[in-house]
Amino acid sequence: MTEDIRAADSVKRWFASAGHDAAPAQTQEHYLHVLVQFSAHAGKPPDDLVAFCFLRKRGTGERFVSVKRRVTMNEWIAAFVAEQGWRGKDAVANANIVRGFLIHNGVLIQGKVWTGS
Repeated sequence: MTEDIRAADSVKRWFASAGHDAAPAQTQEHYLHVLVQFSAHAGKPPDDLVAFCFLRKRGTGERFVSVKRRVTMNEWIAAFVAEQGWRGKDAVANANIVRGFLIHNGVLIQGKVWTGS
């Protein structure tokens, strides 16, 4: 399934922008696996996850990131992490894989930072 997800424009953009193409194969597979799992959790393929975060102004058609949808996305990420049973550093690191995917696709989104506690 991770091979199928590589064909998505948003995944190609993420890997190119973040330099994941140069990462070891095992690291790439981990990133893709987390995104595949999150996509299944959210019920949306990667390109649709990105599109969900954007709205268009009625008058101009200008595209912008929705604050409410970023909040929803963070809620989905938190629920996903809980569902996976990740705790501590694993929870933060894996949630940030999803956030990194969104960030490299133009969605400014923040989450927790691992502080070692």
